[in-house]
Amino acid sequence: MKKLLLSLFTVALAMNASFGQAEKALVDAQKKNISEAIKKSDEDVKKAPTKARLWLTRSQAYLDLASFPDSTFALSNPEAAFQALEFANEAIKLDTKDGKKGSVAKEADQMMAEKKFSNAFLNMGVVKYQGKDYKASLRYMAKASEVAPNDTITAMYTGVTAQLCQEDKIALAAYEKYMSIGGKDLAILYGLSQIYKNNKDEDKALGIIEKAIAIYPSNKDLKGEKFNMLIAFNRIDQAITQLTQTTANDPKDGISWLNLGLLYENKVAGLNDEIRKIQDKSTKVQEADRRLAAQNDQISAFQDEVKRTKAKLKSATTPKAKASVNSQVASLEAKVKELSDVLKGIQEEKAAASAAAGDAAANKAKIDELTAKVKEIRANLPGYYTKALEVDANNYDALYQMGAYYYNDAVEIKRQVNGMDMNEYKKTGKDLEAKLAVKYNEALPYFERGYKVKKDEDLKEILKQVYRELKDEAKLAELDK
Repeated sequence: MKKLLLSLFTVALAMNASFGQAEKALVDAQKKNISEAIKKSDEDVKKAPTKARLWLTRSQAYLDLASFPDSTFALSNPEAAFQALEFANEAIKLDTKDGKKGSVAKEADQMMAEKKFSNAFLNMGVVKYQGKDYKASLRYMAKASEVAPNDTITAMYTGVTAQLCQEDKIALAAYEKYMSIGGKDLAILYGLSQIYKNNKDEDKALGIIEKAIAIYPSNKDLKGEKFNMLIAFNRIDQAITQLTQTTANDPKDGISWLNLGLLYENKVAGLNDEIRKIQDKSTKVQEADRRLAAQNDQISAFQDEVKRTKAKLKSATTPKAKASVNSQVASLEAKVKELSDVLKGIQEEKAAASAAAGDAAANKAKIDELTAKVKEIRANLPGYYTKALEVDANNYDALYQMGAYYYNDAVEIKRQVNGMDMNEYKKTGKDLEAKLAVKYNEALPYFERGYKVKKDEDLKEILKQVYRELKDEAKLAELDK
């Protein structure tokens, strides 16, 4: 999926929109008025600290400073927004009796409803963001979202700045809130899915992408990202289902035909891994049997030697000779015990290997089943790459995969030939070599066309090997020019 860049735009607050167009003199006058209002409200509250109206007036003065579009002036008191909120809450407290709010308290609530406080925090958050102070920006954005819980903008910006601060837990909560209150921004949906992906929460990552696809059904990047996730999560069957539907809807989608083939190649590799794992378990049992036989042979040899040595006692005529024979017997018997202890360890290893391998007949049946699946899938592979080439005859990847399909068959045949002894080679070697040449010749046209499309050095080496196997010295020399 193409990288979706998250950008934070400066918020032009309605209450201050005219300032950007005002003459410098008017702007300076506004600054002066705000500064004087702050000074006066501070003094008024000191004189009458129990009057709710004075606290609310003070809150408005500080709000005007925090909301001012000139960042230099707004930053003259970075805490102004927090102070304005504190003063408004004090006004509400003073004007609330027995749970009933008076006119001042209701006016403060109305200021909250009109987002005056969240806009002030948002303004300061943008100022800090533009200055690349992301931690400070996050502090303001999070507070803006807190005082305006149903506002998608502040929730979104909280998530963005949290990600920039690498605070994924905060970003996650912010994005989840954003979605729960109706947010549908594509970049945010994508960002949330990536957090879940990084956290290895596969179901939620895919769930978010699927929600995004439902909102933006024609977006190919989202479908591509879902496909990439399925591959990353090793959900090959789901990915195959998705691409099968894609190719059914659009048979001219050559890339999807190619990817479908690659997915089945991946599935074949997975099935072959399963086969090898079963075979490896059986091999461990066989290896344990081999070691047991060898160990038993050693023990028998030493036991025989013990018997022969003991027989020498009959011919020993002196105490010294008898002592020497008894010493040899003791040494041999100690060796037999040592070997028997090793034998016991091997027997335990075999028992563990046998338990891990399971039933031999069931294993054979499973291998036969998996082998049949591999054979069936491989038989269909050329069809997917052919479909891709029908759309684009110069699709390098499709050409390479088609060549590799036959080349890998040749590699397997060559492995069989190289593993033959002379008698086996005399019986079937020539026939296999003929099949080997057929496979190389089937692979060759695709590799040659692919090399014309893209002068890849790895492919060049493969071509050289094929020409050598086919003893085509003319093409080999031409390739080396």
